[in-house]
Amino acid sequence: MTIAIAIIWIILSAPIVLFPLLGVDQKILFDYSLLMQIITPTAAAVFCCITGLVFPKDDAMRKVWMLLGIGMLCWGIGAILFAAYPLIYEGQETPYPWYSDIGYLFLVPFVLAAFFVFKKSLHVEVPVWGWVTAAVFFLAALALSIIFNLSKFADSNTVLPYTITLLYTIGDPLLLGGTIIIGSILAGGAVGRPWWFVLIGLILYYTADLIYTYLVVKGQYATGNFIDIGWLLGFGCIAVAALMTRSLFKE
Repeated sequence: MTIAIAIIWIILSAPIVLFPLLGVDQKILFDYSLLMQIITPTAAAVFCCITGLVFPKDDAMRKVWMLLGIGMLCWGIGAILFAAYPLIYEGQETPYPWYSDIGYLFLVPFVLAAFFVFKKSLHVEVPVWGWVTAAVFFLAALALSIIFNLSKFADSNTVLPYTITLLYTIGDPLLLGGTIIIGSILAGGAVGRPWWFVLIGLILYYTADLIYTYLVVKGQYATGNFIDIGWLLGFGCIAVAALMTRSLFKE
């Protein structure tokens, strides 16, 4: 089942890249990407939560997968709200910031909380090289994030947009740093293998976020851009990880 889901996920994500090559109308690409940005995180959330239910109530891994699922669901709700604005307000572009940003932003704290519980459950220390590597990547990502968001900070004339931009600026570097820390303590084997898919998924997510921010600053982004596939495949990797884990631990 896991392999079948992975194949279906790839097939459903591929049009983001293929449609422009085939000359498909931009409106169709826009609508398709928007729909997939709702479906993929929501499906990943469902898979994470049903995987969590495989574990006993007092098992830390139940909490880990539930936290991951809630994080995915928050992003999916953000995508729903983003898509709903033009429908509610007669085709107007979704403003920044808006309620959708709350959903997008909440992915990070829930994923980091899942990482914390996961690391604690393993009873292992993060190696020095893990801390150093995470710190280097965090600082590099933070520098890029600040540079890319300078124009948004400059345009923020009230506290709310400034705060939202600040949270975006810090959130992705924290997510990248946390991903590297978890990677530094992962072992091989059947139990650890699904978690490499989680980390790959989050790296794809981070990369899509980074390129998205750059393109927005340059005024070159529109929903349906090829970078949207990073989010779709990122959530797909996390969904596959959840299904792999469920197949290992279900009775």
